[in-house]
Amino acid sequence: MSSAQFQTFDADLSLTSQTDCENSAREILTKLRPEWKSPEITFEYFSVGITNKIFSAGFGTEHVIFRVFGHNTNKVIDRENEVIAWKQLAEYGFAAPLYGKFNNGLICGFLEGKSLAIEQMRDSKFNMNIAKRIAQLHSSVPTNGKTPVFEKMRTFLQQLNPSFEKESQQNFFHENFPTDLGAEISKIEKMIVMLKEPIVFCHNDLLVHNIVYDSEKKSIEFIDYEYAFPNYALYDIANHFCEYAGVEGSPDYSKCLTKDEKWAFINDYLRFSNGKEHSDTRIATMFKNLLLFEAAAHLFWAVWALVQAQNSTIDFDYLTYAHARYQQYQKRLHKYISKIEH
Repeated sequence: MSSAQFQTFDADLSLTSQTDCENSAREILTKLRPEWKSPEITFEYFSVGITNKIFSAGFGTEHVIFRVFGHNTNKVIDRENEVIAWKQLAEYGFAAPLYGKFNNGLICGFLEGKSLAIEQMRDSKFNMNIAKRIAQLHSSVPTNGKTPVFEKMRTFLQQLNPSFEKESQQNFFHENFPTDLGAEISKIEKMIVMLKEPIVFCHNDLLVHNIVYDSEKKSIEFIDYEYAFPNYALYDIANHFCEYAGVEGSPDYSKCLTKDEKWAFINDYLRFSNGKEHSDTRIATMFKNLLLFEAAAHLFWAVWALVQAQNSTIDFDYLTYAHARYQQYQKRLHKYISKIEH
């Protein structure tokens, strides 16, 4: 994709009024797709994320996707990084082309297919294809071998106000979280760095809505690269494993993959990685380290959700969600430490 095709529009799309939103989108399309006849443009809404409004604009058989950012999401998402990562991923065939940006969002190409359901994600057929696509992503996109994951957690923490507006929230925060979350980040960072696990280009948010299946091509694609950056390969896998608990309401961690299923997934991942080391010893090492990376992923989203609890205008109980993730962080960390001590 050449940068010449990428356009910037001075427009804000409404998150609350559908009419205003569509009028602004039509305005943008007169420049982006001048051959489209405005009255014949159709809109379809997909929004399932807990931070964005996503819809498609179509004319005939052609479609483009508009992603409107939620209020204050720039506090948890590095929007400049998102565009850079997206363009890089599109170049290597891992993302739809990016056509342009407006003041509070992006316009991109349309990927055929439907987001998976949790039940499908568990199905061995899909499961193997997800492992394969993660392996392809990790093997294809170059990185500088460094990860900003802990830096990003600290950036979230800087955005967190120790005083919540509501007294009930304040009490809940005090009862369920440590006073020094920064110390938790440093503790897990120290442990992870020592493991010297490979750093690759990662999606970092492989939840069910971000995994699309094209039934005609029988292929898996990933969407939504808001959190894509170089990271530990094992973090991406561990983070994906945490997402089997679901995102609607309270996550149910009893739904996560069993040990055997995780082992099989890691085996598939290594099998599809470009000539990378694939042996029982490597699987065993990854499997042992997995708990620590699951803990790190839970901590990342716990701190993220605390910031969202103070900033998001979306009707979602971020504070309870943060607590659920923090509890899982503690459980996994404790389990990992007790395993390596025995």
